[in-house]
Amino acid sequence: MKTQEDQWMPCPQIETKYPGLAYLCPLNKLIVAKKRDSLHNLFGNDIIGYTIYNGQGQKVFLAVQKKETKKEIKIFNSYGNEVIHLQRRTFCLNKLLVWTPPGRFVGSVHSKCLRVFIKNYRGDVLKIKPRGVFCCARDIFSEGERIGEVAPRNCLHSIKNGVSVVFPFELDVELKSILLGACFLIGY
Repeated sequence: MKTQEDQWMPCPQIETKYPGLAYLCPLNKLIVAKKRDSLHNLFGNDIIGYTIYNGQGQKVFLAVQKKETKKEIKIFNSYGNEVIHLQRRTFCLNKLLVWTPPGRFVGSVHSKCLRVFIKNYRGDVLKIKPRGVFCCARDIFSEGERIGEVAPRNCLHSIKNGVSVVFPFELDVELKSILLGACFLIGY
């Protein structure tokens, strides 16, 4: 019997400029878990596997990172298509570049002194700040207004050591994909 975590989110029938990102359109929450799925085995044993869930615990994407380099993370949909590509620069582990679809730069995530800055290709900025000195949760701000959060989560029974991001439904899918990248920079 399949559990909720074994089920894939159905692809929304939404017209979007980037069909691979249609999954992000109706969502306001993503959870990244360092958890291998049986499909990760197709990539071999020299990878770190992540499963990305929606707020209902359904799989949205799978992510793969090579163990030896840890410089690139490739995010795939249920059809096996790479939809988001994340890359750390060689000498800058606190910066992550985001391409979606792969080959099309959409923005970056940069960490500096516990603060994280999200920039899209137009230069728009979201800021992620810690709530307090001893608090792991972080708030997401746009023009000084709190619009979401990034936090460690153990919110589903079989998801351990997850990082969740909550954002407005109406947020642009490109910014949602950059915030997904922020989960990897902050949590892993």
